[in-house]
Amino acid sequence: MRAFDTFNGSEPLTPIELKRINQKSVYDYIYEVGTTSKLDISTNLKLSLPTVAASVSTFIDQGLVVNRGVYSSTGGRKAQMFACNAQARIAIGVELLKEEVQIVAIDLYATILEEATLEVPFENNDEYYKTLGTWINEFVNALPYEKAINLGVGIALQGLISYDGEVVSYSEILNATGVVREAFQRYIELPCSLIHDTEAAALAEVWKRKDLSNAIYIALNRNFGGTLILNGHVQNTRDISSGCIEHMCINPNGDLCYCGKQGCVETFCSANSLKEAAQIELSEFFTRVHGGDARSLKIWRSYLRYLAITIDNIRMIVDGEFILGGYLMQFLNEDDLNLLIEYVKQQCAFDASSFTIRTGRYREKAPKLGAGIALIDRFFGSF
Repeated sequence: MRAFDTFNGSEPLTPIELKRINQKSVYDYIYEVGTTSKLDISTNLKLSLPTVAASVSTFIDQGLVVNRGVYSSTGGRKAQMFACNAQARIAIGVELLKEEVQIVAIDLYATILEEATLEVPFENNDEYYKTLGTWINEFVNALPYEKAINLGVGIALQGLISYDGEVVSYSEILNATGVVREAFQRYIELPCSLIHDTEAAALAEVWKRKDLSNAIYIALNRNFGGTLILNGHVQNTRDISSGCIEHMCINPNGDLCYCGKQGCVETFCSANSLKEAAQIELSEFFTRVHGGDARSLKIWRSYLRYLAITIDNIRMIVDGEFILGGYLMQFLNEDDLNLLIEYVKQQCAFDASSFTIRTGRYREKAPKLGAGIALIDRFFGSF
């Protein structure tokens, strides 16, 4: 990284703009490398030592950077070690499910500090929002961190969110279409924001991944989900006609989906649809699959073929990697993934020899982590 002395290739930067860009570059470098020195920062960012020293001092005063002592002597003056203060800010991520609520507190590196689960079914009424808010407040107040460093509460839920973030624009799963953010905020002490659960999960999976550009995140959850990642950024899916991979029709004679159409991806590739076909708990189902049970294998291969059709359809429109995450990933092994890749190659009308699938890092925890990461990402963007 290096600071640029022009803006948009033409207009010169003001001293204040240049200072801000340099400071952001210094913080980003410290954040990425872990522990470093002023000389190392100066050399790699091609910034003067006084500029680096001033930026580091500012971040130390703000509590964002800490002095870790000195490096071992190499014959000259010992260089001081500086590192990002991971707990200078924390964020709260909540995943609101139909049958329960999960919560997590994370630091600036998205490391989990505390987590908990509240087993209460979602209900669109004031009593539920009060119960939820009280529980979140108790969780936050029990943390050994000052409230002043808490960036807020991000709530990931099974529904599309309006562009201004104030309304659940579509949520048939929770029967929460039209619910406003204020319904949650009324009982939550910290500022709260809403985010689509699949968008949150994708954000968690791509956050700080330097090797990822264009990709499609597929959430193999109880309810299927998917979203698009372009140039390393998750695309907002805040419209009923945008980013709803789960409602692509792959068999017009298929079962009725909760959206009102027949044969959606949801009805073939969600964990709920797989469980319904298996008629047993999925943990037992996969034990049978991996044990070679004929009936279970037939059901599983049918599931994978429909998932391959879904992936192939997406590939005909968007070129990118595929990231698989969500609830089902805890059960899948390498053979399962290889079989899916083979089915995708068979389905594709063109040479798909280079097709690969990447597995998500956070699996079923991705939505609540992503809800918190969205707040951290916003904080970093405010520099």
